[in-house]
Amino acid sequence: MAEDNLSPSQLKSALNANTTHNISANQCFFVNSDFNSRFCARYREYTYFIHNKSEIDPFTYRYSWHIPYPLDVEKMHNIKHYFIGEQNYRYLANKADTDNFIRNVYFLRIRRFRHFIVINIRANGFLRGMVRNIVGLLAAYAKNRLKITDIEDIISGRRLSNFKAPAKGLFLSNVNYSFKGLK
Repeated sequence: MAEDNLSPSQLKSALNANTTHNISANQCFFVNSDFNSRFCARYREYTYFIHNKSEIDPFTYRYSWHIPYPLDVEKMHNIKHYFIGEQNYRYLANKADTDNFIRNVYFLRIRRFRHFIVINIRANGFLRGMVRNIVGLLAAYAKNRLKITDIEDIISGRRLSNFKAPAKGLFLSNVNYSFKGLK
């Protein structure tokens, strides 16, 4: 076991030395044998990057969704409350791979930074495709492709959504664990 041979600090160094550059271990802890990294997380946070400028940036195009026409960030702020709180997110999931669609979105932050729109979303858990579908709906509304009633119809299941953001702008930015289960 790692506990017998390496300290958490040594394990972190070893992990970072042996993984690709797009994966990074920030902290390591000894945990109880019943600890499950998926089910013991208190929350997860994703960050999504939209490059909102007419010209493509050759340095960021692989890591952001390029939208060449102006997006109205204020309009995005006006509808973000539809995606916050504890509710059934079934109609924002790609497929039904669970029986429980109730998730609690703690916050949805949208801000403009130079030519980027940065969206942070934190929840106790996410359904497959949920973040990309939320971002896609925010962008479609900001482009005047959807009305408030369309958003309401989609999240209530009266209408299907086909406004999914591409994967290339999505990053898992934080996972927080309770200290229960840690040694």
